[in-house]
Amino acid sequence: MHARVQTQKTKTGPEEKFDLVSQCALFDVNRLSRLLTGLYNAKMKDVPLSISQYTLVVNIEALAPARVTEVAKAMLMDRTSITRLTEPLITRGLLKIEQSEEDRRVKHLTVTTKGRNALRASEQAWQDAQLDFYEAVGPEQWKLLRKTLRDTVHMFRAHARIEDVSEPE
Repeated sequence: MHARVQTQKTKTGPEEKFDLVSQCALFDVNRLSRLLTGLYNAKMKDVPLSISQYTLVVNIEALAPARVTEVAKAMLMDRTSITRLTEPLITRGLLKIEQSEEDRRVKHLTVTTKGRNALRASEQAWQDAQLDFYEAVGPEQWKLLRKTLRDTVHMFRAHARIEDVSEPE
């Protein structure tokens, strides 16, 4: 049984009461996220890296040698989540962590040869999932969605006074 939220109609503006289902930004973002996660999980079920591992390894490779804080910033995650995600990959020999030569307190993450092989073995499945989504929504909707998502992240972070990070073009 679904609960219906009763709202009182008021003038548009900050005083307006929002219907949780029809007006909640997180509700719609989560719905799309679940659809995409299902698509990517189905495509990547037989490859060495999960979706979260794949995006993590891609980011580490792009930033290499990458400090945990740099990876966390690029992925909009906290350091403890990055550490938790990297530990099994380090154990499997896909990533390694080394002390910086310049500052022994700083540790860098790098992708090993075994990690690059896992990345290559997972890449086609990831591309297949991306292509399925692209074909489902079409090029114009994809461009609009991508731009809207990136613009919204920047606007929200600016409003919340969250430090900006560089993002891929």
